[in-house]
Amino acid sequence: MEADRLMINAEILPQPPIWVRTLSFMLDYCLLSILSALILTQILLPLYPSLSWEALMNWSDDYLKALQSTGKESLPIASQIVEDTLLFISESVTLIFLSYFFICDFVFKGSTIGKKIFNLRTISLIHPDKIPFTNSLMRAAAKTLILFYFFPIILILAVLTKYLHKSKQWGHDLISHTKVVDEFKLNQLFNNQTQANE
Repeated sequence: MEADRLMINAEILPQPPIWVRTLSFMLDYCLLSILSALILTQILLPLYPSLSWEALMNWSDDYLKALQSTGKESLPIASQIVEDTLLFISESVTLIFLSYFFICDFVFKGSTIGKKIFNLRTISLIHPDKIPFTNSLMRAAAKTLILFYFFPIILILAVLTKYLHKSKQWGHDLISHTKVVDEFKLNQLFNNQTQANE
C-alpha cells in the first residue's frame, strides 16, 4: 500500500468512527466463535477420549433447569470430566483467538476479515511497513485477555486510555504502539501530502 510510506504521526492519522470499529470487531468475534466451535467439536475434542462434549451439555442442561426451578433443586456439581472439558475448551478458544489476532497483525499487516470489510487497518507507529513480531504478539495477547479473563477491569482501562490519553488510542493499541486507521482516508492523506510535495 502506498500509504505505508507515509511518515507516521499518530495525531494526524485518520481514525474510524467507534461504531465502525465495533462492527468490524463484532464480525471478527462472530466468525471466530463459529470457527472455534467447529474446531473444538469436529477436531480437538474427538482427539481426547477423556473429554466429553455430551457430558458438558448434560451438565449445562441440568444446571439451567436448577436455576429455573423454584429454588428447591440444588445446583448440580460438575464432574471431573465436565471440569476438564470446560478447561480444555477455555484454553483452546483463547489460543484460537490469540493466534487469529496475531496472524492478522503480523502476517497480514493489520488486516482481519472484519477490518478488510470495513476498510480498516492496524498500523505500527514504529515501523510503517509492518507491525513487528513482539508488538503483534503483545496486541493479540492484550485483546484476548480483555475478552476472556479480565473483561470488566481491563476493558475499563482500555476505554479510559481511549478517551483520556492524548493519542486517543485504545489500551491494547497504546501498549503495542499501533493504531487502527481508516485505510481509504489514510490513502487520501498520503496522496494529498505527495501532491503538496511535488
